[in-house]
Amino acid sequence: MTSKLSLKLATREKALVWTETVLFAVTNVVAILGNLLTLCAVYHNHRLRTIPKIFVIALAVSDILMSTICMPFTVARLFHGRWIFDETVCRFQAFEIFAFGKCSLGTMAAIAVSRYFCVVNWEKYLSPFKKKGALMHIFIVWYPILLFKNDSIGFQPGKAMCLYKFESNIAYSASILCCFLTTPLIIIKICYVIVFRAVSRSNLSNTPFGVFSSVNNPELLRMNVEEAKVTRRLVAVVVGFACCWLPIFIIDNIDMAQGEPTCTLPRPAYVTYGFLLYLSSTINPFIYCATDKRFRREYKAVFWKIFSFKCRANNENNDA
Repeated sequence: MTSKLSLKLATREKALVWTETVLFAVTNVVAILGNLLTLCAVYHNHRLRTIPKIFVIALAVSDILMSTICMPFTVARLFHGRWIFDETVCRFQAFEIFAFGKCSLGTMAAIAVSRYFCVVNWEKYLSPFKKKGALMHIFIVWYPILLFKNDSIGFQPGKAMCLYKFESNIAYSASILCCFLTTPLIIIKICYVIVFRAVSRSNLSNTPFGVFSSVNNPELLRMNVEEAKVTRRLVAVVVGFACCWLPIFIIDNIDMAQGEPTCTLPRPAYVTYGFLLYLSSTINPFIYCATDKRFRREYKAVFWKIFSFKCRANNENNDA
């Protein structure tokens, strides 16, 4: 089946070659610019430099690394119809794709835990989730190193990228999925279920949740409402990530269950696999823009500065 997918990739019609190449290239460019815009927004607005936004920065950095290190190889592969790089680059791409995906999911799990303590257990939130504590949590979820054997990584023509072959070692693959995928997802689900139950009870009783439930202070109530809004925004990020990665998880499990030969599904399924993988690194800036007016204002401010700079540069060139 792999050889058939290689043949299909190499013999695509010209229109399909350009369609796939342009689609992935545009996704690549939007991912880079969108996440850079997010970093610029946080840098220019001191009010965005909160503990939750530290995790947002970590996600943006992970997405930028994915879009600059991994995506271009796939774009080149779709354009040329074959893998034009050596085995070292193939191993590098496979490792980085898995590593950055793991980092993003681990960061979201850390976000979920921080939301749990902030909303449900405020007394214990202040200590471990100060700035240094948040950075330590990010370091912990980014640090673990994955070890892949040489024969467990290969180019997968249907997906137009090099990836870890889950069917190469079922036991090791199952442990990886359990440790770096299933466990963070369970943590995320449990934390957000508890958080939204607390918020729902608070709304029903018309009283603040967490530590604010015993006081009657308008300022603290305002903070309480803002934390609920922040939680909903971050949940939207998790939902977007899950919508992209759930089909990926299903396809990987199908291939792992089938064993050798790999790539048992039609080529469009694997093209969608690759597109969703990279799309997950593209959508977060759009989610921030749709759910947070402060990000919208900063995005507009950055665009306006860029536009003004270009106008001044053109005027200076004309005057010269």
